Amino acid sequence: MATTLAKAAEGTVAEQTHAARIAHVSKSFTGPAGSQLVLDDISLDVAPGEFVTILG
Repeated sequence: MATTLAKAAEGTVAEQTHAARIAHVSKSFTGPAGSQLVLDDISLDVAPGEFVTILG
């Protein structure tokens, strides 16, 4: 995932703050056929003012 950078002052760069951050998430489910990995090392950054919906 890309990081958004904003110019803070001459010659410097500051990272944008995030309203929410989900980092390195993995999820598996166990069923009759064994364990099934459905998410592997997922990361998400939500900037202030963004509206995000996650369906699954």
